[in-house]
Amino acid sequence: MADEGPTESPPGRTRAEGGREVTSDYEPSVDESAFGSLSSSIKDHVWEYGRRYHTFRYGRYPMPNDEEEYKRESLRHIMLKEVLGGELYLSPIGDNPQKIIDLGTGFGDWAIEVGEKFPSAKVVGVDLSPIQPVWIPANVEFLVDDIEDEWVHASDFDFAHLRCIGNSVRDNGKLARTIFQNLKPGGWIEIQDISPKPASDDDTLPSDHPFHDFYKLSIEVFKTQYGFNLSYVQTLPEDLESWGFINVQSRIYHLPFGEWPKDPELRAIGGCFREVFLSFANAMATRPFVEFGMDRGEIHDLMTALKEALFDKRVHASLPMHYIWAQKPPT
Repeated sequence: MADEGPTESPPGRTRAEGGREVTSDYEPSVDESAFGSLSSSIKDHVWEYGRRYHTFRYGRYPMPNDEEEYKRESLRHIMLKEVLGGELYLSPIGDNPQKIIDLGTGFGDWAIEVGEKFPSAKVVGVDLSPIQPVWIPANVEFLVDDIEDEWVHASDFDFAHLRCIGNSVRDNGKLARTIFQNLKPGGWIEIQDISPKPASDDDTLPSDHPFHDFYKLSIEVFKTQYGFNLSYVQTLPEDLESWGFINVQSRIYHLPFGEWPKDPELRAIGGCFREVFLSFANAMATRPFVEFGMDRGEIHDLMTALKEALFDKRVHASLPMHYIWAQKPPT
């Protein structure tokens, strides 16, 4: 059930103007040269609705950045690697990329592992939240920045990676053109994201199922409340071509809602996705649905229906996960 406001300040946190609770109890490793000196407001976090959020560009991204969100993103990272058979990407970037950027890096798992895979490459992770770990490979750095702003970090990247950004980017065309300008000739971009269209191959998913209700609502909330297009991947291959990229390719995997598949690998992926999805739904119920104006009873009923549906093996539902990669022309 959603909480309609911040509760009493936990120990070590201070009450900010407007009732928000501010803390800077997480010391990330970030590159300060891009900003001169990081201000305390960039390093701080705010506590609302019982969850922790970023303060830099406050409200720009409505999802939390606390320990529960770390668990969700970490499990999602593991799950998506399993989907790709242990790989981190599908783009043909070769064996010796020198500059890689991870946009919307979150807690930094992908950037760190790519840095370990390519120790001679410079890997930059960019996010609104300073939530990345302190101990990282020497060739990896993290920047606190809004990826839709004018870039202050270096250009000439061999590879730009973005994962699950539909709920954080307002102008995909502007961002893609910025990436295009900052890629080396012949460099690659790869976007990995879900399409919010639950489906089943055997017609066991009815049109009035809670999965449909949740994603229809989420599409509306993200669009009207925050200006995000959750369905952008559905036209992304064509869009990338219109923005100047070539050799556009795509692949779609289907993430099972729960452990209904008979195949052991798919069943394991489905078990992971059930937990990832449930954590995401809880985060949506905590803040975005509340800010959209839903009452607590509506949110409670939807969450109850989702939890029951996730353990119903009679419904063989899945969600499309798109991998789309494209190249900047070599000349």
